[in-house]
Amino acid sequence: MSNSSFLSTSSSVSELVASLGREERLVASELPVWCYKKVTDIVEGIELRLSNMAGGYPFEFTGVRWHSSEQLYLCGEFTDPEIQRELLSATSGYAAKRFIKAKHKKEVREDFPTFRLQWMLSVVWQKCLGNANFRAKLLSIPDGVILVEETTLDTGGTAQIWGCKNPELIAYRKELADRITRWSDANLTKTALDNKINIETNAVRNIGTFVGQNNIGKILMICRRCLLEGTEPPIDRTLLNSANITILGNHLTF
Repeated sequence: MSNSSFLSTSSSVSELVASLGREERLVASELPVWCYKKVTDIVEGIELRLSNMAGGYPFEFTGVRWHSSEQLYLCGEFTDPEIQRELLSATSGYAAKRFIKAKHKKEVREDFPTFRLQWMLSVVWQKCLGNANFRAKLLSIPDGVILVEETTLDTGGTAQIWGCKNPELIAYRKELADRITRWSDANLTKTALDNKINIETNAVRNIGTFVGQNNIGKILMICRRCLLEGTEPPIDRTLLNSANITILGNHLTF
């Protein structure tokens, strides 16, 4: 992908939507990538609490209060309302995925990959509509940057579908974190040390190449652009209607 055609928070909604499902190769030394992994990651003073796993952004959908967008997204993988209730009652998006989904992985809809991108776009947009703090967080990201969920160490089969891997960058950041730990003031508290490592490692973003489809990054950028323009994402409602998604016994109409 050349510098003249890279997709960022300044790209049009149509360009971003057209890129969903396409693999990207983002050369970090040439492009303004802002990558995040943990909900506490700080880049240029902004805490990138953008992950579906991030708590603190509850929203309502179909008359239900969702603790995280991850839990609503996971419910789309199943048709059994009892499994969906388990997902909803989990203490966090991480717990829902790690324990509830894992327990029922054989019951995931076989056709889920055919509509998961549009379902994710719909879910994240619902979070935008339903939580002012999340809207503000997304709008705090500057124009021109590329949002990337960094999934280098993830072992799941969808790591390069939702995010990108950049082993060279992650190896360098690990070495940097080790150096900071060795050379920091011994009187520094653990919290202060962790914050120092967070800021200094996330400041290094110009190493290696990010490879992956980066669909969640693209979806976040789509939603941000729509918020700025006062429009709605062009969700493929025909596809989602044909998927016959039910949430807690309620058939969804898009």
